[in-house]
Amino acid sequence: MKHTQFGTPSTAAPVERVAWEPYLVPKEEIDAEIARLAEGDMPVSRLRASSIMHPRATEALPSFTPVTEVTLNVLKPGEETLVRRGNYSLLETCIQGSGSVFAAGERFDVEHSDVWTVPTMKPYYYRNDTQEIWAWLSYSNAAILRRIGSYWAESGIAYPKTVPVAETLAKADDKYTRSTGPIHEMPTTGTELRSYEHLTDIEPVPNPPRHWSWKDMAPFMPLHRGDNEDPNKREIWLMYNPATERRQGTTPVHFATYTGTAPGTPPYSGERGHFHMSASINYHRSGHGYSVVDGKRIDWKAGDLLFSAPSWAEHAHYVGEDGWTVLTVQDHPLQISMGSLLWQENPKDPVISLGNEEGQKGYVSPREAGK
Repeated sequence: MKHTQFGTPSTAAPVERVAWEPYLVPKEEIDAEIARLAEGDMPVSRLRASSIMHPRATEALPSFTPVTEVTLNVLKPGEETLVRRGNYSLLETCIQGSGSVFAAGERFDVEHSDVWTVPTMKPYYYRNDTQEIWAWLSYSNAAILRRIGSYWAESGIAYPKTVPVAETLAKADDKYTRSTGPIHEMPTTGTELRSYEHLTDIEPVPNPPRHWSWKDMAPFMPLHRGDNEDPNKREIWLMYNPATERRQGTTPVHFATYTGTAPGTPPYSGERGHFHMSASINYHRSGHGYSVVDGKRIDWKAGDLLFSAPSWAEHAHYVGEDGWTVLTVQDHPLQISMGSLLWQENPKDPVISLGNEEGQKGYVSPREAGK
């Protein structure tokens, strides 16, 4: 006879944090993997890719954080991938060479430090028409989807899909849609009851592929000595996707920001960092320095990939004399969706539930007061 297992329920009391540790992948290891992936003929899968695994990733689930899979992709000159689609969203950046992205009927050519997205369930593929190896990083929510048994993908499909899903659904009986489904307001409490149509015929939010070119973003960043005095340049910029609405994301799951500090800028001199529930991944485009995460110092340089802030780990970044530019990816929009995004910019400040109450005021970057 099977006996059901019962555990201790969650309580309001604080529990031991079991977040994954910060993890650094040096540029040298990334370069070596690019070279390995570029060896030999194109595989039958037409996929030259490796998932970058955190030591805590278990059960054969490719993960760099518990939520996020980070994949290193390579195409040699003249190569092209198969057409794929899945129920994950992709946020990607070019780290070597250049190439072309085809997604949802659109094409954009990408260069070093460009950032782009591939929306959920849209067919996509890549092509390298250049004479150089093209390498890029993909950040996706495939890790958490696999953990909860909800990952779905297909490969080798037609591009574009010959029969759009909307065309098929249009043949359904239009008597049962979100516009005709009944809604009843409860007379005692004012709450609502909604019919099944409201669950299955949800109004879509337009979410086409999006592309942020580095050459377009660079003029707004403090990349050169003295730029920090220019009021039109900010240290942190979000690549915003309107489909994420108030969640302030680049995809429904992740945001991407570029942070820049001009050479010669006095480094952060504080001893304390800040805290947030969203897990943070830094790809260091330029510069060198170190981060202190949960009291541990981690030295980094240009080309290194760092899981720089596990959930609610105190962290601060100390940048060298030559400044830095860093692409940061966090699962911030996912946390906003769940109502779980706690934030504490300074250990002396109150903990704020972002999106549920008024947010942080007076900062234009971590611990730098706005004027």
